[in-house]
Amino acid sequence: MDIFEKTYELENQLILRLPQKQAEKLKEIILAGNLKDRLSMNFQADHRQGKLTLDGEVLNVKLYDLPCLIESLKTLDMKTFYKTSDIAQIMVCSTEEDNETTEQPSKAHYLKEKKHLWPHGITPPLKNVRHRRFRKTARKKYGDSPDVQKEVMRLLKADMEAVSVSILPT
Repeated sequence: MDIFEKTYELENQLILRLPQKQAEKLKEIILAGNLKDRLSMNFQADHRQGKLTLDGEVLNVKLYDLPCLIESLKTLDMKTFYKTSDIAQIMVCSTEEDNETTEQPSKAHYLKEKKHLWPHGITPPLKNVRHRRFRKTARKKYGDSPDVQKEVMRLLKADMEAVSVSILPT
């Protein structure tokens, strides 16, 4: 069977960021081929926080949205590359207990959404990229608008009271 005739499933991808010790352990497990028995994930109701169990060791997991999409490519012959997915999320694992899990019910919805935005890219030059490249636009100040409006109204009244209007040739 030719490799181009074989059907492939669509892939769902994200970036998994682990502490160094657990990353090395996961790499060994993947190379050994018995990942299914040794890795499990459980998410909370918000689908943004959860627990990852790796060989009995429990890690806290948070799912963040990246500042921009990253394209993932695959090759079968090292000449032709195929786009397999757009990666838009990063899953960050940590060993310490999170203190942010207690949330005030009075917070606005936009603050909850902003909490799940990852501020950095995936390479060191893109640190704080969300702040540096996607800044909020400055608002225009209309401090003199009441004075401008009064002046326009005065000019319109003077125009209405004019006796005659003539247009000068240019």
